[in-house]
Amino acid sequence: MVKINPHSCYPYSLRYMEEYFMRKAITRVIVMMFVLLMYTFWGGRLPATQKLKAQEGTGGQIAFTSERDGNYEIYVMNADGSDPRNLTNNTATDSRPSWSPDGAQLAFVSDRDGDREIYIMNADGSNQRNLTNNTESDSSPVWSPDGAQIAFTSFRDGNWEIYFMSADGSNQRNITNNSASDGSLKWSPDGTQIAFSSDRDGNWEIYVMNADGSDPRNLTNNSERDDFPAWSPDGTRIAFASDRDGYENIYLMNTNGGNPINLTQAFSANYAPAWSPDGAQIVFGTYRDGNEEIYVMNADGSDPRNLTNNSANDMNPVWSPVAAQSDGRVGVSETPPASTETSGGQIAFVSGRDGNAEIYVMNGDGSDPRNLTNNSADDYDPAWSPDGTQLAFESNRDGNFEIYVMSADGSNLARLTNNPYDDRFPVWSPDGMYLAFMSSDTNDNREIYIMNSDGSNLHNLTQNNAWDGSPAWSPDGTQIAFVSGRDGRNEIYVMNADGSNVRRLTNNRDFDGEPAWSPDGAQLVFLSEQDTDFGEVYVMNVDGSNVRRLTDDRVYEFSPDWSPDGAQITFTSRRDGNDEIYLMNSDGSNPRNLSNHPAFDTQAVWQPVAVQSSTPTN
Repeated sequence: MVKINPHSCYPYSLRYMEEYFMRKAITRVIVMMFVLLMYTFWGGRLPATQKLKAQEGTGGQIAFTSERDGNYEIYVMNADGSDPRNLTNNTATDSRPSWSPDGAQLAFVSDRDGDREIYIMNADGSNQRNLTNNTESDSSPVWSPDGAQIAFTSFRDGNWEIYFMSADGSNQRNITNNSASDGSLKWSPDGTQIAFSSDRDGNWEIYVMNADGSDPRNLTNNSERDDFPAWSPDGTRIAFASDRDGYENIYLMNTNGGNPINLTQAFSANYAPAWSPDGAQIVFGTYRDGNEEIYVMNADGSDPRNLTNNSANDMNPVWSPVAAQSDGRVGVSETPPASTETSGGQIAFVSGRDGNAEIYVMNGDGSDPRNLTNNSADDYDPAWSPDGTQLAFESNRDGNFEIYVMSADGSNLARLTNNPYDDRFPVWSPDGMYLAFMSSDTNDNREIYIMNSDGSNLHNLTQNNAWDGSPAWSPDGTQIAFVSGRDGRNEIYVMNADGSNVRRLTNNRDFDGEPAWSPDGAQLVFLSEQDTDFGEVYVMNVDGSNVRRLTDDRVYEFSPDWSPDGAQITFTSRRDGNDEIYLMNSDGSNPRNLSNHPAFDTQAVWQPVAVQSSTPTN
């Protein structure tokens, strides 16, 4: 049997590609008073909390192709590169794994029956079966977001075309149907479009077409090679590989092809990007160490690191769309599911319905509210642990506000801080090891502190004479957004997680506060008075650009927080005369009242592990 390199989904060899890139590289080398008082009292925010989103990007599994056992096989490993396991374990060439949307199955390519065909197996490697079974080569399977179809490339018509089939292998049909070669396809998160590469204009470019094959549009349109498109989980960006700067590097662009950015900037081939489920990281293949290895980097290109690190070739990495929790529960899906009601899971919040401020939980649709704290003190600012099993919060039950933690059902209460002055606004690190919070001193100066999740090893991050509050950890754990008065008014800042590299994101005449990171780490939702005399909910990119107002109701609206899938935002509104918890889509549309109670309800925070629906949309 001829050994087929798993890269070759087009009629040219990997060695030719390597020599081609090297030649090109060598050539290129040559050549309001109340609100203000309340805001000051609450340490840079109205009574609300900051959340910590589960960092699915650092969990789950990565499937990949490796020849470490002498031939190409399908492996899975943990997202940190540990525990690689061979799933196929046969003498044929198996490559190009693709996860089903629910993470239960893998489609892949194998030549075990003589030519390359599309196979499917369970995620543990069992129940392997051939779906295509024809005399020509089929390659590059990709599941539709609803799991009903598999798209793939096929040479059965004499050139590489994109085909669809049902997930059981039936109803196979040609979607592109032209004389050029088309490949490297990826479905958009909402299932309406397909990105792919094609040489129909004379060189390889990235195209997007409708899911029925209509209206193909060239996104890259340059004289160099562009390939391997991959949609971000939120559907706003496409990662891809391009050799436009001499070497093949990983780029990021808007979905209309605008604003391409080189993420890797390496002097070696980098290719086949794939996103983590939360959009915070990108895994990819690279030759930078002399052989093919799998690397991971943050979505901005920072912190690249080798996951495979062995002498064999490893390639074709794909992240499992559903991160498995340590207790066996399933985490957040790869992309935001379509949502017309709520995104599921539980919401913790603060309510005065029993006469004082207590921590409650309710279902994502507002039903079944339950009091967790049930005491005569005031409890505020619930914050879910990354695995959704604990809640940190603040309470004055011992005289002043201290940080406490309890199980998600209200049991196992433990006090973490013991300070003669107030400690408030706890937020977990994405790995669950630390808590950041605001602490006051004898001069009522407020600083951001960090401690271990058991309350030990307390230290100050901000250390200046102005007050700092409202910490919010980025999903990848590298940064903390916060609010500070160090420039004379309340603005939103961001710093590295060790307190270094502080930079201001907002600069408005009125206060800005309560930042909360989107699950993919690309945006911050926040409270601002910049356009009105009322606090409204805004969203911006994490560099402070592209500020958009989401609410405009001429009443105070604050305490915004993202759903785990990023599709919705909860917030507190006074539009009904008292503080109520509202839910809206992440673009500000379809606001509706979740709490609907005559008592005040505020500080809604979503459980970071979303409950999956019975029919996943991705």
